[in-house]
Amino acid sequence: MTQDALTRGDEAGVLTELGLYEPNEKRSAQLRARCHAALERRRRHEVFRGEPGWRLAVGLALGPAVVGTLGAVYLFQVISRAMQLYRF
Repeated sequence: MTQDALTRGDEAGVLTELGLYEPNEKRSAQLRARCHAALERRRRHEVFRGEPGWRLAVGLALGPAVVGTLGAVYLFQVISRAMQLYRF
């Protein structure tokens, strides 16, 4: 496609050049096969590893409990230091 063809309004010539850039059927089939193989490997890997199950449940329950405990200890220490400072 040249700039001349565009300025002259030669749309038919421009449209015939577009056919040159169509995907190759053999290459498309190879790419599709590679994608399917990659998806199958991913599925097998997920099945092998399995769901996190109890580990996720323990992590979800234990995280807030640990943070809450540390917060309570910190608050207790702040209050006890304040009481020592003001001699209560």
